[in-house]
Amino acid sequence: MKMNEVLLIKLDTNGFERFYNRKMQECGCTVLPISDFRREKYGLSVLRPLQLRQLTPRYLAQYRLIVLFEEPALFLYLKKRIDPSRTRLVLWNWNITNRTWLRGNAPLRRRCENWTFDAVDAKKFGWKLNEQFYFAPEALPVRENADGKAGLTAFSACVDKGRYPMMKEMREALRRQGVATDFCLVSEPLRRYAAEDAAWIKTKGLPYEEFLQHTIQSDIVVEVVQSRQVGITVRALEAMFYHKKLITNNAAIRKTPLYHPCNVLIWEPGVQEKLPAFLQAAYQPLPEAVEKRYTFAAWLDNFLQPGAAD
Repeated sequence: MKMNEVLLIKLDTNGFERFYNRKMQECGCTVLPISDFRREKYGLSVLRPLQLRQLTPRYLAQYRLIVLFEEPALFLYLKKRIDPSRTRLVLWNWNITNRTWLRGNAPLRRRCENWTFDAVDAKKFGWKLNEQFYFAPEALPVRENADGKAGLTAFSACVDKGRYPMMKEMREALRRQGVATDFCLVSEPLRRYAAEDAAWIKTKGLPYEEFLQHTIQSDIVVEVVQSRQVGITVRALEAMFYHKKLITNNAAIRKTPLYHPCNVLIWEPGVQEKLPAFLQAAYQPLPEAVEKRYTFAAWLDNFLQPGAAD
């Protein structure tokens, strides 16, 4: 499949989404923002009929694969306008589901070809499973003052969503080992935070380009996933592609090709005893085949593998 035979329709509402869109376009794909075809009204997603007119059967027929991100209503609109013998249409669920979201979308989703990166959601809803993906840098960026930098730096930035207690525990454990902690937790309204944590509790997050620079200038990426998530995150792939160590509470990563005990530390009971040895161990680059498994090209190919349409 050629990259110019791929159409992706997804969000473009923040720097992270735009980073992905730009990288996809650089690969030769067509990327259209979902905002061109829908709008939010009273908390609901409403399609925009005039804008949808450009998505004619003739226009869609030039693509062998159409991947729609997180928008079941638009999926059903497109489904009526493609020739399934010529064009594959899939709905990519890039986030794990929650009950509130599912109640409003379940009837539509049952009529879509759903794919996800999370094995729990795949099993629970009967969805198809693909890998998470990222874009490998052409060359590993050189850190500022890398030769003269003393000590290690750990970076973490995310929205709270219940992560605060564990992030605080991780941060304090790292600092006890002499690791500099570049942490940013976006606060939630009405949530109480300890006064001593004011320096790293923020009201808004980092733009993605700035976020990426913090990742590049760090030695360790720290993530806290939601309790039932088992799928590999973009954070984990950033760590792999930029050759950073990873500390995560996602125990399922131990069963994936990304796991190497020198590179990944699972945050679980008793882990703090292992922290000094983990910090001292040298990072071990993974085989090229592992990195290729989580690239954009591999992700696209997985949708078209024999049996994927069954």
